[in-house]
Amino acid sequence: MNLTDLKQVLDERSGDSADQLVHHMRLQGVQTKVAARRRRRIATWATCAVAALAGIAVAAVVPGLRTPVTPTPANRPSPVRTVEGFPEYAKGARVVAADSAALPERQIELTIVPTTLDLVIFSRCDGTGDAVELDERLSVNGHLLTGGGCGGSTQLRSWDGLDVAVGKSATFVMTIPGAKRFDGTDKVPVAIPDSGTFALAIGVRVPFDQYPLPPRPAGPLAPLPRTLMAGCTEALCPGAVIIGSDPADPERPIKRTVVWKMTDSLEMLAQTPGLLHVRVNGVEVTTGEWWDYQMSTVGMYGDKDGAWKREFGLDLNRGDSVTIEIVPEHVTGAWQVVFTPA
Repeated sequence: MNLTDLKQVLDERSGDSADQLVHHMRLQGVQTKVAARRRRRIATWATCAVAALAGIAVAAVVPGLRTPVTPTPANRPSPVRTVEGFPEYAKGARVVAADSAALPERQIELTIVPTTLDLVIFSRCDGTGDAVELDERLSVNGHLLTGGGCGGSTQLRSWDGLDVAVGKSATFVMTIPGAKRFDGTDKVPVAIPDSGTFALAIGVRVPFDQYPLPPRPAGPLAPLPRTLMAGCTEALCPGAVIIGSDPADPERPIKRTVVWKMTDSLEMLAQTPGLLHVRVNGVEVTTGEWWDYQMSTVGMYGDKDGAWKREFGLDLNRGDSVTIEIVPEHVTGAWQVVFTPA
């Protein structure tokens, strides 16, 4: 694996076939898992319930910044408003600063004065053609945040050591250092194309009840796939702990006591917008978030190699009796959580 593993699959396509859907979910679970292990403070999932947030002040932003729009607690407007090509609302956040550039330029800068550190960083690359994918490097105040294939979203769990603070100017930089093309078996480096665009945006999180969700699709929702996340089936992963929603009440908390096995990963899947708080022995280890009806998977690292002990103080040993609780919030459809054994 290389730094391209940090790339987050941002969107799932609702018109995909069942096989394609499973493939997309598997890819996203693996990418999220590897990203978390390599740089644990970078999280593409939330670790606490969404809190009410203040806005964000913007200063000295390079051209391209749009005037902030007050969130409207209603269904998503049609057509969806955009800011420099980014949806105004995505991943639980509202874009408040954005800019784009065209190759052969290689860099974008956005300077903001945050009034909250609950931020989401978005990037996008388009128009390179010929199956060429641009590489990106994201930094803030000269400190590397992430790198790899262009496109996706990043939310930090901690800003320690990055010189980012409420009320203090922070400069985010997106640089294009290279490009790759898929040759049929692998991605190989190629020259950066002469044409194409790239873009950077900063979003601020908003309370769930103020986020303009898309309208619920007509008719019944697509069922959850039989294939589990991360490429498992019940036959291939007999030790997996699988916890699903109550068909009669998807918002009912589900609690289960299990004989613990070291966990390689934790993946979550939901049909509808909402949150899934995952608690192990009373400690909340993650909260899965969904903001549409496209049934995407969300994942994180497991407790293998003592990761949860370092991160959460959870000293779990093979054979221990462990209580897992899933507490749904706002969900209105089926969901599933899978603990995949190491």
